[in-house]
Amino acid sequence: MLEITTLSELTIDGKLSLGPGASSKDLFAFYGDDLRAWFHAQRARHDAIMVGAGTVRSDDPELTVRYAEGRNPLRVVPASMGRLPPDSRLLNDGRPTLVAVSNQATDEAVEALISKPNVEVVRCGEDRVDLAALMALLHARGVRTLMAEGGSRLLHSLFEAEMVTQIVIKHIPVISGSADAPTFLRAEAGASPLSLSRWQLTDWFVKSGVGVSIYRPLQAAA
Repeated sequence: MLEITTLSELTIDGKLSLGPGASSKDLFAFYGDDLRAWFHAQRARHDAIMVGAGTVRSDDPELTVRYAEGRNPLRVVPASMGRLPPDSRLLNDGRPTLVAVSNQATDEAVEALISKPNVEVVRCGEDRVDLAALMALLHARGVRTLMAEGGSRLLHSLFEAEMVTQIVIKHIPVISGSADAPTFLRAEAGASPLSLSRWQLTDWFVKSGVGVSIYRPLQAAA
């Protein structure tokens, strides 16, 4: 079984960024080196790291380990139509990156992706990426732990599929004040509401003035 951890920054008012279209990297300015090193050490502990196509477009992330010792995880991006900015850093730095597309992605979009250095494309699903099929593919390749850093639609899809085994939240001590900033979870159009799930707090600590909470599913009593 693949262990999937979600790791997110949330403001006091429950937002993933300071406004619509804003980069979540803006929240990094509100914490220091101690938390940054811890965060990158968590990346190094995982076999793979995942973000959605929207995060690639808004944040242009590197998804590498830079402030701690350890290896870089395989970068995984579900992008149903294969539309990622061609100048994205993770498509051009030569580090291993796997992009999952649906069967609706055009051959031209796929060819543009595989022309990039060390980028592999796999097809999983008809109209949108089938996350279960993608996780099975990753597991078959030896991936046992994956960290999902968002965004809100990808996180919603993972919870909808009941794939998440651990939640990590960095509680950034600011209020965004933006009603339209993305929240922790946001459903795709037409998606079913999530069913109630219960979680238990397994760890809580403060680094660089930021609270970090860790949750795992609450197991029903025998």
